[in-house]
Amino acid sequence: MKKWLMASITILLLIVGGYLFLQEDKGQRTPPVSADVGQDVVKEPDRINVQDYGAKGDGKTDDTKAIQKAINDGAYLFFPAGTYLISETIVLDHHKVHGSGMENTVLMSKADAPIFKVQGSFTNIEDMTLQYEGWYQEEHPDRNAIVFDGEIGHSNFENLRLISVYRGFYILPSSEKENHAFSLNLRNIYVFNYAKNALHFMPSTGGLSGSVMENIYTHNGLRDDRYDENVIPYVFDHFSEVTLIQLNAEWSDISTAFQINDSRNVVMISPHIEGTDLYEDGVYFDVHNSNVKIMGADLINNAVHSDSAIFKAYGNSSLSVDGVHTRDTNQEKGALSIFRTVGEENNSAYIDRFIGDIEKVGALNGLVNNDGTPILKRYNDQQFYEKIGVHNESKLPIPSEAMRGMVVLVENNQKDELYICVKDGNVYKWELLK
Repeated sequence: MKKWLMASITILLLIVGGYLFLQEDKGQRTPPVSADVGQDVVKEPDRINVQDYGAKGDGKTDDTKAIQKAINDGAYLFFPAGTYLISETIVLDHHKVHGSGMENTVLMSKADAPIFKVQGSFTNIEDMTLQYEGWYQEEHPDRNAIVFDGEIGHSNFENLRLISVYRGFYILPSSEKENHAFSLNLRNIYVFNYAKNALHFMPSTGGLSGSVMENIYTHNGLRDDRYDENVIPYVFDHFSEVTLIQLNAEWSDISTAFQINDSRNVVMISPHIEGTDLYEDGVYFDVHNSNVKIMGADLINNAVHSDSAIFKAYGNSSLSVDGVHTRDTNQEKGALSIFRTVGEENNSAYIDRFIGDIEKVGALNGLVNNDGTPILKRYNDQQFYEKIGVHNESKLPIPSEAMRGMVVLVENNQKDELYICVKDGNVYKWELLK
């Protein structure tokens, strides 16, 4: 009985003591630590509706001052659906500008000046159409929709339609600042009726690096109703570590589709060229003093109006192409060759898996560097792999460029001999391997 009583008292004391301890420690206990405690909370700035600052968006009222007032008051601007008429350039520096979609929000400029001038990093322009009054802009070289002036980084340009422009995107060459652009994202950009270039990134100093451009579409009209000036859709200069995905050059009169100069480690994935007319001894991919990898190029329904080429590598360039398809090519007033060069030092090209309706590779005497080394080191897998291994022949065939590097085994007086086809000056010959 005593044992039971003592046990009951002990249990009761433990319960009471625990309760008192918890009550006493209630205000002193530290709650569990959240992963967010002590972290800076990044908030979007308050979104400013430009119509709250007097912008009408009716396509008649000049909304420039109202928009500028909104920009001066905040960093995040929203344009509801409407057509906003402007008469001056809108300058952005660490601003975010959003519309209500390409079909709904239009900035219509009547100025001979850029629509947006970007002067600082962390600037976004998204979900709208930028357009100039009138249709033909060849006499208005300052009508470039979005220009960069200075060092621009960590910025996004998405879901934009640029209509009736001299250029779509342009780095101002007259800037006194270093024109270096980096960590940019350009996605879902549509450029219609452009007088000079869709994208023109050629900084006077600096360069453009570490950026991605994806799903860019350019168009100047069908052949019977087209802006009839010769244009270059894409001009890229001083690029490094840039990835270009699904860039389209379509339905335009062009002298070049892609002009790449003084660039390194540029990767192009699925470029598409369709409905173009190529003039001026043109070339679709013009690669000068650059290192470029092209994967999965498609060329459809293009017309050639002078002796031209699909690829050109010159001025110490390295071009690697894996997968090309051409069809419905009209060689109207000139022949289209696959590859062209001007024979400068240290050029090299590899072209694999080329299929389609173009067969001419180019004049053989133009496919070597000045020191005699070959520029076109590989053309199509089959031709390349035919040279690998030892080929049994009853006698040596006539040596030629196509057999250069091929090893042939010939039985001579019951003795096997290996020969390799080499070039000696301008002559191909078989050399015995010992």
